[in-house]
Amino acid sequence: CRRQFAKYTCPTCNVPYCSLTCFRSQAHNQCSEGFYKKEIEADIQTGPSKTAQERHKMMELLKNFEEGSSNQQSFSEGDEEDEDYDDPSDLAKRFEAVDLDSASPDALWAVLTPEERAKFMKAFDDPTSKLAQQLLSSEQLEKEIQEPWWEAPSISESEDEEPRNHHTPRRYGSRPMIMSIPVSMVKAVPSGRPLVYNMCAICIAYAYITRHLGTSPLCSLKPDDTETHEARRLVTQMVPFLTDRKSTKLYPNLPAVITDIWSTFDLGKMTSELFSLLLGDAARLLKPLRVTHVMPTSVEMPTSEALVLPSHPHIMPVLVLSDLNELFSPAPRLGSSQDSQVRSKGNHVTHKLLFYAVHILSTPSVILETLADEMTTRAEGYRQKENASERTYVEREHERTGRLVEET
Repeated sequence: CRRQFAKYTCPTCNVPYCSLTCFRSQAHNQCSEGFYKKEIEADIQTGPSKTAQERHKMMELLKNFEEGSSNQQSFSEGDEEDEDYDDPSDLAKRFEAVDLDSASPDALWAVLTPEERAKFMKAFDDPTSKLAQQLLSSEQLEKEIQEPWWEAPSISESEDEEPRNHHTPRRYGSRPMIMSIPVSMVKAVPSGRPLVYNMCAICIAYAYITRHLGTSPLCSLKPDDTETHEARRLVTQMVPFLTDRKSTKLYPNLPAVITDIWSTFDLGKMTSELFSLLLGDAARLLKPLRVTHVMPTSVEMPTSEALVLPSHPHIMPVLVLSDLNELFSPAPRLGSSQDSQVRSKGNHVTHKLLFYAVHILSTPSVILETLADEMTTRAEGYRQKENASERTYVEREHERTGRLVEET
């Protein structure tokens, strides 16, 4: 996989690999499948304690394994020779009685044949394949994609920025509603320990969850939706100090944030390219706005009752916290008056989010500007690292191909 140190060697082809996931990968399945087949055969032949029924079950398993491998191989060969292998009319007939809008993913999956499932999974495992690129570039899918709210043209800090050219207009999420923050709580200088690096971690996690779920803002999710529970779970996984009532986590610098966030992902799931994108998102969310829209107010309010306006230069990170505040606010279950009381009371997570919002509003703009610039620089570093890794891999492949040609 070229991402970890190789600790083991395949007994069949002598290729070094780093883990079980690498050993089972698509590029190495010829050896791994043969290995499992030999293990089953050896277990059948050398296991005298096995009953006749158990041996029969294992023989059936081996038979199914061989049939599955044969079908997969013949399907792959047919797919390479003719991409129009499936009969469109047959597929259409099977989906005639299915309501695509309300059917569950499991129900749709059950309608597909084993060959169609294999073809789909092959495209899923290899996003660079022709079929995967066709699926990802379809206009219907592009219409369904909802871009993050902070990328909407109206959010852009630069008035000279030209919109990107797309055949299909992009759909952007709407800005979250700002939480109620009394102006009296905002100080000229933040009190207590600095929380700016913790805020960096929150912005990175928020950007990942938004892009991972394809929903913007997160408060648009329904309270009982499975994606709502998944969003909360990801927040707890990536920034546990936000949901842990007793946590006193305090990051000293940006490298500590990056190391901690990266370690929350399974091995191989996070890439330099993806982390570069998340750092760029976090920099954009944390950076103070130089130009804001001032909203006129018709009623003057006492200072003790006045709220922070959306025209504040630090509104971007506050909107991140506001969206998370709505995500973790108690779901309405009772009558209207009781609901209002419960939601206004909040919980320990919403109280922390309010505390962070006040701290960020009190932080000097130059500090947030410096942090945003540092994240932008590191994002570019990760992007260059990914490009260099790809170039190195291509060069090695060319070198290997050249040696094979010379030997031939």
